[in-house]
Amino acid sequence: MNRAESILIGLFVGIACPLLLFVFCSWTVAAITIYHVLLLPSRVIIIAGFTGLGIGLVMDIVWLKRWVRRFYTANTYLMMAVYLALSVVALAFFMGLPIGSLVLGILAGVYVGRRQFHTGGSGSACSKAAHKVGLFAGLVTTAETLPIGLLALDEPSIINFVRSFLGLEESVIAGPLGVTLVAAMCVVLFVLQLSCTLIAATFTFSLGKEDGQASARADAQQVHR
Repeated sequence: MNRAESILIGLFVGIACPLLLFVFCSWTVAAITIYHVLLLPSRVIIIAGFTGLGIGLVMDIVWLKRWVRRFYTANTYLMMAVYLALSVVALAFFMGLPIGSLVLGILAGVYVGRRQFHTGGSGSACSKAAHKVGLFAGLVTTAETLPIGLLALDEPSIINFVRSFLGLEESVIAGPLGVTLVAAMCVVLFVLQLSCTLIAATFTFSLGKEDGQASARADAQQVHR
């Protein structure tokens, strides 16, 4: 792993850890308040969030270098859990739009491509792993987008936009046709996510192979000299 890649991984992990702990702590306390488990003042939510942020920063200080070294050999289920957590944050950040989820799926493709390269995987092994990751990313993105799309059918502004765009009556959009449109868009989104993830994985894997071959040629030239 070269220095630039190590720095990028360090930035990603170093930001993700305190961010996820901030969200987890603040959202957990907020949920306790919203569902009337305990009546807590709003400042407790803020304190909980920044407590999680502080814990994440401390964890970065203690373990970040180790996490970077083991990034491409990390447990698969752990990485899946981190992906799911980040996908929820991305969905909330973009207010239900799947933009963040698509980008996250592309990053998952980048990860699997580089992981296969650094662990000595073959092209066929990379392709197989990329398909699994692409399917997982596509299912996550679709599963998060479908209920939001169905809920959007109850929003008058969205109904009016779709109605004016397609030239249909509001009652038609709010009925079975609206559900069909949402389902169709989710299918398109799934295919798009799968394709982007596969392309990212294949590209980053082949890029690593090309860098390795160039380095080997340079070493060979130095030996001959």
